[in-house]
Amino acid sequence: MSNDFAQFQAAFFEEAAEHLAVVEEGLLELEQHPEDLDLLNKIFRSAHSIKGTSGMFGFNAVAQFTHKMETLLDLLRNGQKAVSPPIADLLLKSTDCLKTLIESVKTGAPVDDAAVQRLTSELASASAAGAPQPPASELTTAIDPAQSGDLTKTYVITWTPPNWLFQRGLDPLQTMKELRGLGELTKVTLDVSRLPHLTDIDPEQCYLAWELQLRTEKDSKIVEAVFEFVREDSQLSIQQVSAKEADKGVQSQSVSTATPMPTSEMDGPKPIGQILVEGGVVSSSALDHALAQQKRVGEILVEQKAVTPQQLEQALQKQRQQESGAHAKKADTASIRVDTAKIDKLINLVGELVITQSMLSDLGARFEMSQLHVLLERVAQLERNTREIQERVMSIRMLPIGTAFSRFPRLVRDLAAKAGKKIQLVMTGEETELDKTVIESIGDPLTHLIRNSADHGLELPEERLDNNKPEMGTIKLNAFHEGGSICITVEDDGRGLNRDKILAKAIRQGLISENDKLSDEQIWSLIFKPGFSTAEKVTDVSGRGVGMDVVKRNIEGLGGTVSIKTTLGKGATFTLKLPLTLAIIEGMTVRVGRETYIVPLLSILESIQPKEGSVKTVVGKGELINVRGTYLPMARLYEVFALEPEHKLATKAILLILETEGERVAVMVDEILGQQQVVIKSMEQNFRKVEGIAGATILGDGTVGFILDVRGLIEIARQETAMAA
Repeated sequence: MSNDFAQFQAAFFEEAAEHLAVVEEGLLELEQHPEDLDLLNKIFRSAHSIKGTSGMFGFNAVAQFTHKMETLLDLLRNGQKAVSPPIADLLLKSTDCLKTLIESVKTGAPVDDAAVQRLTSELASASAAGAPQPPASELTTAIDPAQSGDLTKTYVITWTPPNWLFQRGLDPLQTMKELRGLGELTKVTLDVSRLPHLTDIDPEQCYLAWELQLRTEKDSKIVEAVFEFVREDSQLSIQQVSAKEADKGVQSQSVSTATPMPTSEMDGPKPIGQILVEGGVVSSSALDHALAQQKRVGEILVEQKAVTPQQLEQALQKQRQQESGAHAKKADTASIRVDTAKIDKLINLVGELVITQSMLSDLGARFEMSQLHVLLERVAQLERNTREIQERVMSIRMLPIGTAFSRFPRLVRDLAAKAGKKIQLVMTGEETELDKTVIESIGDPLTHLIRNSADHGLELPEERLDNNKPEMGTIKLNAFHEGGSICITVEDDGRGLNRDKILAKAIRQGLISENDKLSDEQIWSLIFKPGFSTAEKVTDVSGRGVGMDVVKRNIEGLGGTVSIKTTLGKGATFTLKLPLTLAIIEGMTVRVGRETYIVPLLSILESIQPKEGSVKTVVGKGELINVRGTYLPMARLYEVFALEPEHKLATKAILLILETEGERVAVMVDEILGQQQVVIKSMEQNFRKVEGIAGATILGDGTVGFILDVRGLIEIARQETAMAA
């Protein structure tokens, strides 16, 4: 497979995913607004685009299955069938099946043929029960049986496709195959009048046009729909003619003879040379002579004795290996669609950067001390340009969080049906932008939270009515910016968390003792413990105690936090606080001796300078610092990394109070240097894992600064405590 064709296929899979999202979202909305014809047409267009382009690439299973869906959708939009819950269910299941089929042609994954066949039969059955037919007596009166053959229409289609047809990997003969599926193609006339001189032909341009004659019982709108995905820049005319006109033949400006299209000719496109010969543009002998002159560069070099045949074969083998490797690499490469406005702004900024660099170079060539102020101005301008470019480049990776939210309406609908509940999902803030990597990582945590709200949080309709609540429960999903972070809330108006129930279960599992006095926040955090669940029975949705554990682990792995607010009987709100990007963090730069470290700003609660007597050494617990009546473990950073500090007395140093996963630690440093954004570089990829270090960055003076791992520092403090015991 050529790299160009692989690129076309990759574009097809990307566009197919977008069309599938439109179909699924549209069907979910159609359930609420079954009379919305515009919505039905939008769903139909997306399904038709998938069918057409998949047929162009030869993905026949995808095209055939989508055709069955399209038939039912066409009945719905023409008013021959009404949108009902069973039909919506069938179309949603068919959308899932279509996703599986597309994934199969993309990755080669196996498909459950029996399930596909079953859904195909269901679609056919649903489509067969179309609009009610008039009684036989009325039909007899309206149509003379002797003239029943007049029901077949004859269309003359003239189609001049756009020049870019071949550039997008599209095959016009696939369009003719689809037309043949509607009836009988009695004539296919090739028009080569647009062909330039042989020497001027661009192999990536389409110079051909066709005139076709189609006999079918289908309406003209269905015939037009075949060309829907190539209508852009096409010249298309579809005219219905009488049988007498069809028999005479419609006058054509084609230079080739009109002939029926045999099945064998539909199997693939003809070589351009054969088309030129058939069109009378060149003679067969001229074509043979031209083909005989075609040689590869390698063959010419062998003839000139510049290389040996063995060297040529080795080079060709190496080329094949490189092409194979490049294709494999390309297949694994993720892509992202970027708004052209963002690209335009970035290009403008790069232009400004080039101008600034040119000005600095010019100044450097003739610099004098009297021009120092000019130098400082231009360096400041360079700094502004660099910062803006950094922000613009980061914005390219930013996507609306709505791409992660889009899966949840379907999830909530299915959960409600399975649990016998009535649930509405309200989503806000879908336009809030977040780094693509973060968006890809929050899908599972959000899924677990929504499943938890639907299964545990919201009550059954009769229970809600007994509690003077609306029969339909509500789950609200919201995203918004807060400072340098993004917050995502999952809120429900259900039962809320039961403090006593959680405490009793935690005591039974040995997570806490009966004498422990815990705050509400500490009690709520117990639901994130592995294996913890208050569900009275295990279902296929929840109850095994693994979901909330996944939520906390994944979110904290992204450098974020999870918090809970709840009121018994009124509902619960889970708030996820995440960094906008994983590539850059806001950090506080600190110094220990001569070394510089960066502490993630999200982890810092406060900084203090302890008073005399506030640091205690307790047997079995190591060093503790008294912070307003609460004793926290203390880690001396110079001891952790074996450094020579400026201050060894805690009262002369500075303590940073850090928090992660609900645990706190006091870290002793010599000095706080300031706040700055830093680009994270992986330690494990470039060196090896170091305890207490999350990554590294390059500082302004060119030296390496280490980014502290707060979780790792807590573990180190815990180990020192164990050793002290």
